[in-house]
Amino acid sequence: MKISTEVLIPASLNKVWGALVDFPRYRSWHPLVEIEGMAREGAEIDYFYRNNVEAPRGMSMKAAITKLQPARELRMEMGVKGIAWIEERYLLIREGTLVRVVHAADIKGLLPLLAGRLFRRRLTEKFQLPLDWLARHLTPKQTPKTGRKP
Repeated sequence: MKISTEVLIPASLNKVWGALVDFPRYRSWHPLVEIEGMAREGAEIDYFYRNNVEAPRGMSMKAAITKLQPARELRMEMGVKGIAWIEERYLLIREGTLVRVVHAADIKGLLPLLAGRLFRRRLTEKFQLPLDWLARHLTPKQTPKTGRKP
């Protein structure tokens, strides 16, 4: 089962990339995931997932960073092979003054095979949510103009 969502963010490529690999501050923009470990290709990390924003706890698992191409792509793999194996990735594409962030996953195994149709819409929503939060987190706040009123 494949999932893909995206958002356009009015920020620099380096700023968006910095947020994606700043694992200690992940929760400042990602409402469902916390990550502990080093952001480097080949690293094993601790991946904590909550099913919803209000959940105090969730599940934890080991994940591996399988690709880390600075300012371009972050790819992780996790799960239980044969049951539910997830390859999750973020891809950054510069489009003028904007950055398109693609958040996608390829989910393999028995669980997505049996329940994929039931969960596809829900998973797509859960993949879009952090992108929307990331865009709000990185978008400069509009400051009110100062000066005299006419």
